[in-house]
Amino acid sequence: MLWNLGKNNSPFVPIFLVDCQATGENFLADDPSSRAMVQMDLHLLPPEVRLEILSRLPITSLIHFKTTSHAGYDLIADPRLPRMFHNRVSDSNPYLILYNYNFVVSGPWQLYFVDSDGCSRRVRKIDPPQHSEANNLVGSCNGLLCVSYPNPTIDGSSATHSVLIYNPFVGDAVRIPPANRFLDQIEVFGFGFHPRTGEFKVVRIVCYEKIMTVADLALDVEEVDEGLFTIDESMVQVFTVGTTEWRNKGAPPPQLVDGIGPPEALVEGSLHWVTLVGMRGVGCIFGIISFDLADEVFEESPHPPCRQLVSGGYSLSVLNGCLSAAGFVDAVHFDIWVMKQYRVKESWVKQLSFDPSFPGGRPWPWLSFLRRFPKVICALKNGEILLQDNDSSLVSYDPVEHRFKTLQMSGLPKHLQALPFLPSLFSAEAAMNLQL
Repeated sequence: MLWNLGKNNSPFVPIFLVDCQATGENFLADDPSSRAMVQMDLHLLPPEVRLEILSRLPITSLIHFKTTSHAGYDLIADPRLPRMFHNRVSDSNPYLILYNYNFVVSGPWQLYFVDSDGCSRRVRKIDPPQHSEANNLVGSCNGLLCVSYPNPTIDGSSATHSVLIYNPFVGDAVRIPPANRFLDQIEVFGFGFHPRTGEFKVVRIVCYEKIMTVADLALDVEEVDEGLFTIDESMVQVFTVGTTEWRNKGAPPPQLVDGIGPPEALVEGSLHWVTLVGMRGVGCIFGIISFDLADEVFEESPHPPCRQLVSGGYSLSVLNGCLSAAGFVDAVHFDIWVMKQYRVKESWVKQLSFDPSFPGGRPWPWLSFLRRFPKVICALKNGEILLQDNDSSLVSYDPVEHRFKTLQMSGLPKHLQALPFLPSLFSAEAAMNLQL
């Protein structure tokens, strides 16, 4: 459905008229073939009806309406609209943000928004807040994107990244001050919201080299060739949005440092990583480490009770608000497990198991440079599961018909990662002060 919004200052919007007796209550539809299209002056409608109409429009149409019409700007500025729109999109199919990996693909950082009305998908390019080839999308929460970008260095040493949080449709941003810079550092960030505290937080894990002297370790000078040497160190830092300083929280768990990477899932106010936690014979055991954004502590979370999955490795995602783990259990079976009750080991259930043959009969290229297995993105309202192939193709899996369907989105560059996203009309600052 394409909404053709007015090009002048008159707040006209095309509405597809629907016979109320045929639909019961819905007066908007996306099939114009059997319905007349008219133009309505929204100012002539009662305020409640006007808000009902606006809250059902795609966010890209609302922003276009707001930026191309003075009268439209006044209508979109109604303080009740952001909450109504939030309630609508919360019950709809997930939206997506697509972004490119710059360690794989050179060139400018790119962001795309995938809008869905349930029967088609529209892709629109959106401008990142910082035009840099080294931008990185940290995460998404409550309609906000968290982005990190490097601060330039004069001496060519490892750059510390700055972080900002912004709404790509409203355009405002909250900038987080840079953290401390260390020697030869490697850093990753996590971003999330905890419903109990109502706070947004950014987590930084940094690994670096610390310069030491012989006196620091009380060593015999004759045992050391040089007076100065370096040791590997790591640190966790937390920034609460609305404050002014990063806070040091000590060292991260050793198993997290060994394979340092960004968190994969935000569930119940905790960030989650898959880590190597032990060995079984000549094989590995992969577990789950979480960081609670309220208590600011790391914990081991129960992993799925599947030996093949735990020893072979898996990725984490969020399905219908629950923590999910997915991976290959053998050469031809891909399992998806869901923790129905958070942090309860016995609540892990195997939701799906299927042969992950890609549409057209070719197998998943799961032994790829980027990932070992396809990534579970989200669950759709019709019960299908959205997954992403290693060549960035998006497919949905129907667990009833046991069929894959490719989502056709032409004109996109390769190596784009998909991230579920809930669009919002709240500004970044307003969203951080609301209990959504």
